[in-house]
Amino acid sequence: MTWRDVRPVALAVVRRGEELLLGEHYDPAREYTFYRPIGGGIEFGEHSEEAVVREFREELGVELVDVERVDTYERVFTFDGEESHEIWRLYEGDIVEDWPYERDRFEAEEPELDETFEAVWKDPAAFEAGGDVLYPSTLLDDLTPAGRR
Repeated sequence: MTWRDVRPVALAVVRRGEELLLGEHYDPAREYTFYRPIGGGIEFGEHSEEAVVREFREELGVELVDVERVDTYERVFTFDGEESHEIWRLYEGDIVEDWPYERDRFEAEEPELDETFEAVWKDPAAFEAGGDVLYPSTLLDDLTPAGRR
C-alpha cells in the first residue's frame, strides 16, 4: 500500500428525532455487523460537500440539503481481509423527501460495486456499553447536540 491508496470519502448523518440514519454493513472475514454514516468517494476536482450530496442522490435516490460540516477523520482498517486507508469528511444534513423518515430501514445501492446495503435508523443508545459497532467510534460525541428533525 502506498500514499496513492489513501481514499478520500464524504459521508453524512441525517437525524430523525434522536435517531441517526446509518449504513448497515457486514464484514464477512471478521463476521460482524457494523454501522457508519452514508456516503462514498470524492471524485477528482469535486468538493467533499458536493460529493456527499451526489452520493446520497446515487445511493438513496434523495436530495441532501442543509449540509453542515462536522469533522474530518482518518481511518486505517481491515475489511473483508484487506487493509484500507480513508480520510473522511463528515457532514450532517437533511433529506428533502419524506419517505426515508417514514421507514425504519430501506435498501440503498452502491453503484460502483453493484451491491446493496441497508440504510437504518439507529438510536445512539444502541452503541453504548459494548452494543452495536459504530465507525468512527467518536461520532456520537462529535455531532452537534441539537437534532434537526
